[in-house]
Amino acid sequence: MTPRDATAPLVSRRSVLALLAAAGLTAACSPQDTDPVVAATASGSAPTAARPDLDEALRDLERSRALTVGVSVRGGGRADYGYRAGERFPMCSLFKPLAVGALLADRAYDDAYWAREIAFGPEDVVENSPVTSATTTWRMTPTQLADAALRFSDNTAGNLLLREIGGPTAVTSFAASLGARATRLDRIEPQLNEATPGDDRDTSTPDDVARIYGALLLERRAGALTAARLGDWMLRSTTSGKRFRAGLDGTYELADKTGAGGYGVVNDAGVLWRPAVEPTTLVVMTRTDSPSATWDDEAVAAITRLVVAS
Repeated sequence: MTPRDATAPLVSRRSVLALLAAAGLTAACSPQDTDPVVAATASGSAPTAARPDLDEALRDLERSRALTVGVSVRGGGRADYGYRAGERFPMCSLFKPLAVGALLADRAYDDAYWAREIAFGPEDVVENSPVTSATTTWRMTPTQLADAALRFSDNTAGNLLLREIGGPTAVTSFAASLGARATRLDRIEPQLNEATPGDDRDTSTPDDVARIYGALLLERRAGALTAARLGDWMLRSTTSGKRFRAGLDGTYELADKTGAGGYGVVNDAGVLWRPAVEPTTLVVMTRTDSPSATWDDEAVAAITRLVVAS
């Protein structure tokens, strides 16, 4: 925990409750409950806006829902914002756009490769694989595997794509090439979702994920075709209906990737577009210390509403 800056302006409980009301939550804490947590940002990241009202609202949400939350917001025509944005959180399936991005960066223009079928067998199928487990041919193209991994978060597809790029360490290297040096992938599905507190394996930071997704989708750091193909798949994600999409109205288009794992971890990260407004990169990551914690999708939706309302 980092002590609150004594020079920071005091925030009224009324302003905090107003933000929580906009998010559809009521904080379950008393006025004297003032756990001193401040926003954290990764070393070398862009300057962030001071938003004590949003900081306080997120602290209250953490207490009321027994979660630790990390948030990074970039773009949208405003200064960047971070809350625990430099702290480590389990990535879970947030690695999948990196795996696909690394493959596209190398072979985006190789049409023959993307149409060539890859063989796999029943021994390759792991839990949470709704697309690959339904196969009758045991053969899929890289295009089909990327679609399954990004739109349906299919874990077997994620593993097969990792095999194509050389394993988890290739994701770590690709992230570092985009300036995200706190991001590491060490294992494959489903082990990478263990999310054991204090274990740095398979973790990233909200700032790193925002940096990666922004680099791939907006800055086109891996090429224009990579950005276009990733965007196509991620704009049509089927897994964020109870998370980011539940916190947004119909004026937004969203290209995102969700993740979930042990200890109640739920994540969502992506890029938001509205007409005539600079795109916003938003990352929400959570963790707990309880092995029996359940997935709190509504917390992610509520944080999304808080960010939009602020």
